[in-house]
Amino acid sequence: MSDSDEVFLASDKPLAEVAARAAEVLGLELMGEENGEYQYRARGRSFDGWIGVFIEANDYYPEPGEVQAMDLYPVRVDVQSRALKETQPEEARLAFELLSVGLPEVPALLSHNLEVLVAASRPGVGIHYFGENVWLDPPEVEPWRPWVLLADD
Repeated sequence: MSDSDEVFLASDKPLAEVAARAAEVLGLELMGEENGEYQYRARGRSFDGWIGVFIEANDYYPEPGEVQAMDLYPVRVDVQSRALKETQPEEARLAFELLSVGLPEVPALLSHNLEVLVAASRPGVGIHYFGENVWLDPPEVEPWRPWVLLADD
């Protein structure tokens, strides 16, 4: 499995509007839109090269009875650095931080490999970086509070 690094956004705005605002904050160049996926590129912030940023609806749904950190985050921002894969986590972290500051009203999560919850940002609460072994779908949600939007909030 190749590494993936995503930012999940909790916005009730239409996807096209969220994508446009995120693109503005991140300084992205629109390459196209296909089947509801907005495809962008930008110069890397941590290296001299290009990154791809793909913004689409979050289609990761939990199994019945399961809770995932990104359940209430309907927008997925997939950050890809194919030329220098080792820079991808840093590029995603920088995108997460820019989005957290540039869209202060929008809660955000940063994940690695759709397994690890790296960080969360919530209006009025701030940005929090989690330690190791904090999972997107743990047996309990207490490590996330108060950082992640949950259905019982």
